[in-house]
Amino acid sequence: MIRGKQSLFVVSMLLAFPLLIVGCDTQPSIKRICKRNPDICQGLNRDGWCQEQRDVVIKADYQVESTNRSEPALYNALIGWEDYRACIELAAQVEMKRLKIRQSQRVEGYIKAEQMLLDLNEETRNAKMPELLWYHWTRNQDKEAYKTYISYQDTDLLNKPELQLNLAAHYAQRDQEKAIEVLLKALSLYPNTDSMDQSIFTQLATLTYQLEDYRHSYIWTLVTQKLEIAPVNLQQFEEDNVLTIRDKQTAEKIAEQLAQDLAEGNFVAKRSYTF
Repeated sequence: MIRGKQSLFVVSMLLAFPLLIVGCDTQPSIKRICKRNPDICQGLNRDGWCQEQRDVVIKADYQVESTNRSEPALYNALIGWEDYRACIELAAQVEMKRLKIRQSQRVEGYIKAEQMLLDLNEETRNAKMPELLWYHWTRNQDKEAYKTYISYQDTDLLNKPELQLNLAAHYAQRDQEKAIEVLLKALSLYPNTDSMDQSIFTQLATLTYQLEDYRHSYIWTLVTQKLEIAPVNLQQFEEDNVLTIRDKQTAEKIAEQLAQDLAEGNFVAKRSYTF
């Protein structure tokens, strides 16, 4: 099975870094944005520190204004400002410690990041977008946001792999069978294996093993191996002596087909296979 048998749904999983909501990149250059909208760039450092993160927040803030402060744009801004704050905070601390500087572009950038995050958190507190609901739960322990997110589970609003992963985290300690069902649905939402979250395979192998469903745990361990998703340890099955030779042969055939289906985007969520 996947190395380690402990539960993979620990609390830290709730704080996994979310993905930005990707849209069409029709924005003007950073230089043009700053020239036309100086308020967006004011207060940010202009040296070489955190340039990538700085450019992201400039574009994100421009998109917020361009979309009349839409929820997807606000979400991207929140994630962007978090990344910028983490980067510029380190730079500012180093500068203050070594150079004894208290007021500099880096310090000002950190102060602006803190204020922007406070403002964006307040503005999105009552948002209904799933990504924002999960954000407010994981960052602010907002129980109402959490309840609303879970209430979306039978709707199309969570039909994205990363949103299903959040739902799986909810069920992992409550209903492991339901968590497996959700993880399988997440897999079915990927068009191919290029962007798949490797933790899904690890979780499927581990959860099925914990339920003593050794056959399906072996299948998902083999799939992980065939797709070269993560290191695996098949020796665990040998040591525990939980499968027959016939079980392994059948699992090998099933895993081969699953790996092919996943690679071609033809995977259909299914909990059990005939042995």
